[in-house]
Amino acid sequence: MTQIIDAYLGLAALRQAGYRSTATAVAELVDNSIEAGASEIDIIAISRSVTLSQRKSNQVESIAVLDNGEGMTDETLSKCLSLGWGTRLSTREGLGRFGFGLKGSSISQARRVDVYSWIKDGAVYRAYLDLDEIKDKKLTQLPPTKKSKLPKEILKCFSDKLGSSGTLVVWSDLDQMDLRRAETLLKRVNHDLCRIYRHFLDDCDQYGDKRTVRLHMLQAEVTKLKDSVELRANDPLYQLVPNNLDGYESESTNEPFEKMFPIDIEYYAGDVVKTSKVEFRFSVAKPSIQLLGGNSTQGKHYQKNTGISFVRAGREIDFGSFGFLDSSEPRHRWWGAEVRFDPVLDELFGVTNNKQEVRSVKKLEPDVLKVLEEDDTGDHYKSRLLIELNKILSENISEMMKIIKGRREGDKKKKKTTGLTQKVNVDVGKSPAQTESDEYAKTLTEEEKLNERTKLLLNDDSTLTPDEAREIAEETIDYKVDLQTSGWPGHLFLDRKPVANASVGIINRDTKFYENFWLYLEDHSDRKGFEALEVLIMALVRAEDELVRTYDREVFEEFRQLWGSWVEKLIKHAGS
Repeated sequence: MTQIIDAYLGLAALRQAGYRSTATAVAELVDNSIEAGASEIDIIAISRSVTLSQRKSNQVESIAVLDNGEGMTDETLSKCLSLGWGTRLSTREGLGRFGFGLKGSSISQARRVDVYSWIKDGAVYRAYLDLDEIKDKKLTQLPPTKKSKLPKEILKCFSDKLGSSGTLVVWSDLDQMDLRRAETLLKRVNHDLCRIYRHFLDDCDQYGDKRTVRLHMLQAEVTKLKDSVELRANDPLYQLVPNNLDGYESESTNEPFEKMFPIDIEYYAGDVVKTSKVEFRFSVAKPSIQLLGGNSTQGKHYQKNTGISFVRAGREIDFGSFGFLDSSEPRHRWWGAEVRFDPVLDELFGVTNNKQEVRSVKKLEPDVLKVLEEDDTGDHYKSRLLIELNKILSENISEMMKIIKGRREGDKKKKKTTGLTQKVNVDVGKSPAQTESDEYAKTLTEEEKLNERTKLLLNDDSTLTPDEAREIAEETIDYKVDLQTSGWPGHLFLDRKPVANASVGIINRDTKFYENFWLYLEDHSDRKGFEALEVLIMALVRAEDELVRTYDREVFEEFRQLWGSWVEKLIKHAGS
């Protein structure tokens, strides 16, 4: 009889299993530790100092994951490295399911994996898989498990961590790692795992019981721990504590956007139709955090968490834009979105067997979405899920961005009373020309002027408190010309109206002009371009304020509408 697959060639092919990084491969071992009930998990990079290009560097020679979980019986251990075998293949609960994680992740990084396990202070047994041995000896079966001692470096450095039961997985002969320098590898692992397992690292046990996960660098020459760090939650919604946001480790820095809400999704369980819930959670950065600006330490942390997180059974499976975000818009960093689902919906979400992706999720073009909705008969459950995801994510991201766009970042609040606008108003105030805004101001009391200007400032910048806006209004009440922002539908990117004593130009935040031009210059480190644009617009606003007394107002409004329409059409060419 002919064997179905050559063992070595089959394993060699599976080495390209598509793990994004060594860190995400290690995550499969952490999954197993969590499923085994471990409360403490230690990830150990065993490194050795080598000379590369006349410089010494600590290069990782093996990676170990140690836990205090329930351990494995000799029978289970003997099968744990067999492809297609697992203890949870028949269940749709928990982190596991595919019977691929331990084996697939291990051989994706290393040519040899050793698994040690013990139960209730019993003897330690070891199983292993060695690709070179399988190739040289043409093996088709795994070697039997044997009693064994734990590696000496583990016994020396982690004797106090060894529970009455537990498991140790060791990868060696690491020929496919993306990073070999110990410090760099641990930094990457820390970054990735803190987000993947955030619901197991925070103090709340509602959605994942807390585990202590530590990273260690063990120096092989001296068998000594060189560095150790405990993982803290990295939450894209910035609501979990403790977390790893510098300066805010013990507090939430985002506010929930609306309430968490679930939707019912139908799926086939064999021939039976069942229902499972998909939960959507959204949050927006607090005004005080957004005010720090994108170049702050916190802003850069938020930038790395820009995207939508898909979480399965408490563990993040995928994170990214999925087509829902505009990569040129940096303010997307200030909101968070999390979609939670249970393993029973794996097929609908397109969860890969290495738990690296949700392949079914993507932003649909409006015409494609319309066709799907028209063709929806209610029994194509993957299409139904995709329709719901598109609607809910698109609508909520749009609403959150409206809030975020209405705020200011950095020190822009101070510039309301100082800087260019103040200097422009000194010159404009010297002009003897009569204006529409002068005539309008005569109809208002001083209190009405202050109230109008306060309202305008609050609409322009939602980070201001009413008291702050009132204070700024009092300082700037004599302005004759000013610029603010707001949002409304349509192509009109510049509106103008008299407010208090001033003629105010209002920039529409919902236009391409604002997104692609105004905002770009406003956020640029070189202020010259933005200030030139401000002067240009304020000069236009002042000119209209003078001329509208002589010419028909509707002509100016029609001009700005037509101008805005052409800008919307042509601005795509800017910078192309």
